[in-house]
Amino acid sequence: MKRLLLPLLLLSGCATPGVDRAEQNHVVKEFYASVQSVKAVTLSSDVKTGVLVGAGVGVIDELDGNSEDMVAGGIAGALVGGLFTAIFEGSDEAFEYSLHNKEQGQFTLVQKEQITKNSQCVKVRVANKASISPVANSYCNS
Repeated sequence: MKRLLLPLLLLSGCATPGVDRAEQNHVVKEFYASVQSVKAVTLSSDVKTGVLVGAGVGVIDELDGNSEDMVAGGIAGALVGGLFTAIFEGSDEAFEYSLHNKEQGQFTLVQKEQITKNSQCVKVRVANKASISPVANSYCNS
């Protein structure tokens, strides 16, 4: 038990609270909006591009070898390129939120995180990127 405590304490030191560095020199705007509708969407993917680039790099890396080496390099590069792209992108599933605010009007926001299905009111935070989080309905009714 004591052996696990030290690594846990070290890892907790890495998670520093505070303002995200990407929000430096950006206007941060927060407001409340009513949720009009939620729709599941599929995001575009660059995995095919990653496969092609990886294959090209693999073939170029093996140009000094014979044709079998170039084919093997191309296959290995395609696998690595596609795998890294897929890991970097994550899931292709996201949600499109149709929102309304008196001042902002009607607008949409696409994000991977799904808010609770019965949320009718959200806080919209627009900085380096936009995000929403559910709040009590009373914020949207005022």
